[in-house]
Amino acid sequence: MRKLLILTSLYTGHGHKSVADALQERLEARGDFEVKSVDGFSLMNRFEQYMAEYTYGPITRMPGKAWEWNYVAGQTLRKPVTIMVAAMIKSRLLALLNSFRPDAILSVHPIFVGSVLDVMQEAGLNIPLIAHEVDLVDISDYWFDPRVSLLLTPSRESYDCTIAHGVDPDRVVEVRFPVRQRFIGLPRPAPHSGTVITVMSGSEGSGIVRTVARILLSHTDAHVNVICGRNKKLRKKLREAFGKKYHGRLNAMGFVEDVQNVMAASDVLIMRASPNAAMEAIVLNVPLILFGQLAGQELHNPDMLQSHGVAKYCPTPEDLPACIEALFADDGAQIRAMRDAQRAYAPTDAAADTARVLAGVIAERE
Repeated sequence: MRKLLILTSLYTGHGHKSVADALQERLEARGDFEVKSVDGFSLMNRFEQYMAEYTYGPITRMPGKAWEWNYVAGQTLRKPVTIMVAAMIKSRLLALLNSFRPDAILSVHPIFVGSVLDVMQEAGLNIPLIAHEVDLVDISDYWFDPRVSLLLTPSRESYDCTIAHGVDPDRVVEVRFPVRQRFIGLPRPAPHSGTVITVMSGSEGSGIVRTVARILLSHTDAHVNVICGRNKKLRKKLREAFGKKYHGRLNAMGFVEDVQNVMAASDVLIMRASPNAAMEAIVLNVPLILFGQLAGQELHNPDMLQSHGVAKYCPTPEDLPACIEALFADDGAQIRAMRDAQRAYAPTDAAADTARVLAGVIAERE
């Protein structure tokens, strides 16, 4: 039985965990893998974990360029940040490696690439570390450590970006973006009356969602679902601001466990250009409008997805009603074209394909 340790994150967005879950379920289904998935930030002490992980949500919800400054600072200070993270996780990581004894480590978070390699190098451990990028176009320098055994890129654009940064092509494999199995092959719900629009903005719920909800409710006749994620304050504010005025048309939801069913039952999905959520929408074959992106790792996602015809980009909330009207014009011509493009592009079971790649890499080292 081969052992794989996956290092992920639970609170810096939900994409890292979704990728880890998708790969873990396919690997375990093979029957020859024991997989342990660990939040890498939990290897820190409580205060360090809070400062490193739990501040992600508040920063992304801050107005202005707060996240952009945070991202740029992180890139600029990559070496000292890597050294600091290595020191924070060292003792618990070594204890974990000693108890679990993995044949390989898979990191789906960039912060645990160089830092984990530093710890293992100092301890004289020779465990191969495989890194799986979780962004589509703009790839953080934290992924590009020359000691990585293999670097998996989830799109042609991410592959090109990785090679452009000087990474040895022999250590890079282009895969596709892994999506959890519950999003694959989901039956299309029965036809319903009226238009259902679902608004998403990542697991943390962005404050701009309130503006989006107001515009959709006031300028369309649609039923509007708003998935607020872990942002309880946003959910409360939406209900207080619009619940009575648009009674029966607003459904402000928290963190949704069966989010695939809510998404599949929608006529249109409107979301931030988060790569994981966008890929899940594409696999579900639901028309997709993107209305924003985080600076840094999501900067060019809208352009990339729109270039493949799998999504429509609407740069400001005020333009959403016109974007929706255009989708449904000419008896839904744009919707049909987008669905066709999504079916052609969809990474139907990328996680299963990647699981085979991982198994092959580990087998070669036995």
